[in-house]
Amino acid sequence: MLPVIFFGILDIFISMPVSAAGHRLMTVDDMMQVEGLAAAVSDPNGRWLIFERLRPYDQSDDFTFRTYAAQHTGHQLWRYNLKAEGAPEPLPGLDPVPHSYLQGFSQSGSFLAVMQYRLGGLSLAAYDMSTDKAVMFEGTPAYSRDGAHNPVWISDDELMFAALPEGTLPELTSVRVHTGRTLAKAWEDAWRGDVVTASEVRTVAQDASGDLELGSLVRANARTGQSEVVAEGLYADLRISPDRRYLAALAISKPRPTDPNALVEDDPRRYRLALFNLETGNARMLAPELEFFPYTIAWAPDGRHLAAFGWTPNQTPHDGRFYVIDAQSGSTVRYDHVGLDLTSERERGWLQRPERVSFLGDGLAVFARRIPAQEDQAPRFTYKDVRQVGLTKPDWYLLSPDDTSRNLTADLPGVSGIAVHAGNGHLTVAADDGVYRLHADGQRRRLTPVVSGRFTLLQSGTFATRSSVIRPEFGDEAILSVTGDGTAKIVMVDLRDGHEDQSVVADAPSADATPLAGSLAAGKVLFRAEEGPVSRLLLGSSGMNGAPREIARINPHFANIDLGTWKTVSYQVKDPNGGDPQMIESCVLLPPGYKFGTLLPLVVEVYPNAAPTCQSGEQQISVYTVNWSPYLWSGKGYAYARLTTPRALTRTKDGPIAGMPAAVDAGVDALVKERFVDPNRVAIIGYSQGGISALYAGAYSEKFRAVIAMNSWADLFSHYFGPNGIYSYIYGEYFGDFMRYDNVAGSDFGIGRTPFEDPGTYIRNSPMFLAPRIDAPVMLVHSDMDSFSMYQFDEMFGALSRAGKDVRYVRYWGEGHGPSSPANIRDLWRRMSDFLTENGVAPQSPQLHDMN
Repeated sequence: MLPVIFFGILDIFISMPVSAAGHRLMTVDDMMQVEGLAAAVSDPNGRWLIFERLRPYDQSDDFTFRTYAAQHTGHQLWRYNLKAEGAPEPLPGLDPVPHSYLQGFSQSGSFLAVMQYRLGGLSLAAYDMSTDKAVMFEGTPAYSRDGAHNPVWISDDELMFAALPEGTLPELTSVRVHTGRTLAKAWEDAWRGDVVTASEVRTVAQDASGDLELGSLVRANARTGQSEVVAEGLYADLRISPDRRYLAALAISKPRPTDPNALVEDDPRRYRLALFNLETGNARMLAPELEFFPYTIAWAPDGRHLAAFGWTPNQTPHDGRFYVIDAQSGSTVRYDHVGLDLTSERERGWLQRPERVSFLGDGLAVFARRIPAQEDQAPRFTYKDVRQVGLTKPDWYLLSPDDTSRNLTADLPGVSGIAVHAGNGHLTVAADDGVYRLHADGQRRRLTPVVSGRFTLLQSGTFATRSSVIRPEFGDEAILSVTGDGTAKIVMVDLRDGHEDQSVVADAPSADATPLAGSLAAGKVLFRAEEGPVSRLLLGSSGMNGAPREIARINPHFANIDLGTWKTVSYQVKDPNGGDPQMIESCVLLPPGYKFGTLLPLVVEVYPNAAPTCQSGEQQISVYTVNWSPYLWSGKGYAYARLTTPRALTRTKDGPIAGMPAAVDAGVDALVKERFVDPNRVAIIGYSQGGISALYAGAYSEKFRAVIAMNSWADLFSHYFGPNGIYSYIYGEYFGDFMRYDNVAGSDFGIGRTPFEDPGTYIRNSPMFLAPRIDAPVMLVHSDMDSFSMYQFDEMFGALSRAGKDVRYVRYWGEGHGPSSPANIRDLWRRMSDFLTENGVAPQSPQLHDMN
């Protein structure tokens, strides 16, 4: 079973040809009709291929998901019979109205777990592949974006999942709907005058982390639809033992009080290890003296031991170690990674937690870096920045109980920290040149044939947990893409013991074709290939004899649209911290029909630590950018650039983004020097963390005729202490964004000192206090249901008004982190276009501007 989830635009540099005459330009109406593809999975028997197809965006009537709906709206499950072929069809017997998401097959493939979302309600169902019927389980499943609450199959017809208390909706799916309904009822009650509508939050000195968060652990039967509560309390990281006799899980406590004398860097809740005997129903706590990091549990192949990353109550995750716990006796053995610094998942863009651990013989395989010999060799887990530069090569190390370690992959290039497979006495990993099986005795076997190019594992994912984050049970197959100078290839690997030589190599249909799923049993691979901005679903067979079969087309209405041309620009940026100047590259999208030397108006999008985002090969339109596509700017006749802003050049001793204005100015100067843009028609725009960045850069740069800041904040001081927007209304004590500023590593706005200790830094870096310096007209955009409180831009509007500046303020009601409603998306683009036109940044050719 080879599921793969597909995301967004590839971050590579290319130059696109100008389209032929007669093609039209991209419009907002085109984007409102965008379709999409998400997760895909084949069943273990090689009969069915199931994939998520997103209906045209504006055909949905439910844009309520979380604080932005684009990524999770319109999902429908489709199936394709790999043996009978024919045409794909919507999954029969499943209600097509809710958004539906894949959650994985049972071991035999008899049942498919499905989550459905509709107007705030989230449910878990099991779909019977033989009867084409689904049963819906009672209880609302808990939901997280970090993998902590993924349901797990404990047998071929039973699921276990964490459920929320009755009447509670998951905040990360339903925050807008639940909050809106609750407040509306409270308003009506207050206006009627017969019901008390007060709510109260408070801090207390005593530690309540001995109590569990409310919820339950539920066991559900896919055949009968019946379910039972196994334990009270909220649980995370559900892990089934290889023999299916035990379930390990982490019991989640209520938050502990904040230590006023320490920085807030980690989750304030405690996670304690629990073990459930699925045969007897008995439950007990293991290693009660430890607390553990969620999503780090791993079972040994023998089912008698498990490992997890933990620490004692007087320690922090920085001091953590991997512990091996005996499931029978409860005894623990600590594995000290002496001389090693465990790599952080944050380097790949997610949480500060160690990469997945695996048992290997009597030791543990961990992904880490060797500590330099001249430094203290005590075990480390150092928090890292996203895409941190200057790090040494990480490798897989085998930790022994005597605290020694051995490098297993020292001579392999570009080893990935995402394990391919783990089995009895072996670990399988991916490197740039192939897949290798590592044995406890030091032997190593290559599982892939020698193929020229770079191998990339195509990892599974779900709507809740992205493909680079999820840590599923290991399957029997893996699929890898191989890209390089020659023909792109696909390699399918059989991971079962005794089948190590059974791999299949096939040519991809095109260089830009992305494999979505594959089945060794069926000898089939599903690809997404781009034909201009139109996507084709292609089914190829082992050996790829003959052309692959097209089974669907996505976004055919884009067929005659010209998206423009991507170009790369290289330039030097001075190091504000005193180092040597750095040569960096940024990407600019030029409008259709551009002629060299024509000076264009420029829209600069700014965001902290942004990397170059030129598109490779055929240009793909992502549904995830439905409300903010760069091609809408090129369609209006603008040059668009999201300039590269490495953290090393934007973070200085003066503040977390104090170097941002100089880095952005250098990029604008480079585009002017290349004769792409008119220096007198440049606007800067920022969304989310980019909003405050745009305001800050606008205060220190004279290059911009207009500034647009959307769904962000403006005052670091009040943002540190204030409410987390809509999450603070109904869902508990969400006050203070402490970790964003207390954490330096991994945070774009890390300061490492609180406002109590260093109020000046917070004030000096707040655009609200810099309002008198901003001379360009400003457009502020915010929403009342954002996680960034709208009052932040209320204050910014007041500051700019008091400073005598030209400012307009647009507020969208009922929206979250940017508009999700098609009506509001259209309105936003109209307002931005009018604002830029009024301030002299519009294209000089009315034909280009009026195409929308």
